[in-house]
Amino acid sequence: MAAITLCVGLSAVSSIAVAGFSGTVAVTTDYDYRGYSQTSGDVALQGSVNYSHDSGFYAFAWGSTLDWGPGTDQDIEVDYVVGFSNPIGETGIKYDVGLLYYDYPGASQSDFLEIYGGFSWNIFRIKVSYSDDFGGLGGDGWYVDGGATYGFENGISLFAYAGYSFGEVFDEDEGLAFGAEDYYNYGIGASYTVAGKLTFDLRGVGTNQDGLYKIESGPFENDFRGIATITLAFP
Repeated sequence: MAAITLCVGLSAVSSIAVAGFSGTVAVTTDYDYRGYSQTSGDVALQGSVNYSHDSGFYAFAWGSTLDWGPGTDQDIEVDYVVGFSNPIGETGIKYDVGLLYYDYPGASQSDFLEIYGGFSWNIFRIKVSYSDDFGGLGGDGWYVDGGATYGFENGISLFAYAGYSFGEVFDEDEGLAFGAEDYYNYGIGASYTVAGKLTFDLRGVGTNQDGLYKIESGPFENDFRGIATITLAFP
């Protein structure tokens, strides 16, 4: 499940831009989605095709390799996103709203649609995401996340973020379809960009899951762990 947190920069990227189009390829030591590894703690290959317009409209398709463990059919995830993002007058605040569809070729029972909306100001951001069929599990799921990124002129950026997942699929009274109760995830790290093209990203991520819900290694690992990323972008 994507990070659109894409955003979060877990990728090594190469781009080709034509008008409002760009493309990416990515490598990360672990595909982390809201605190849970989607590759059993191993390397993921990722890529995207992106479009943006001066009106604030944007769209992209993003894909990643997966490893959900033995006996599963999910080897690839492809996410499709459309949205709008614009400043609100002279306030310095920017809004971002959109739709995100998670597609798992060969395992369509896991496909689902999510809507999101958020705001950013200065170094801060906050967003709310909602699906009425989270993970194809038959119940709703909410995700509220926020964070801050501070960039220096020398290309170094420091960042921290946290999120909270809750809803029917995380509710024991509703059958606990997700397999765990509502939880928090977090991340903290730094990145360094050379000439606006090559970015090195190091971060630590984890969740507050413990007891029966804590997974220290393997499929859907959610214990604290480190992730390294290289990003190559052009133009």
